[in-house]
Amino acid sequence: MKRERILAMIIYIFIGAILGTILGFVLGKIFPAINYNLMFGFTPFTLKLVFVDITFGIQLYLNVGTIIGVILFLYLFMII
Repeated sequence: MKRERILAMIIYIFIGAILGTILGFVLGKIFPAINYNLMFGFTPFTLKLVFVDITFGIQLYLNVGTIIGVILFLYLFMII
């Protein structure tokens, strides 16, 4: 039972981040402070071997809408 609850929380976080980011971009045209972006992660790098090339990298883009969306969906998760 605990594993399903953790999986549901992760899904709520992703949905909140996606919808919050969209909301941040849309409302950012009216209120520019909401569309302030913060990027962190590391740039992609490639490991070239004789038989395969592997590329690693991750970058996260956050704005105020993303944070608001995640907080709202976590609150929704907690009351359900």
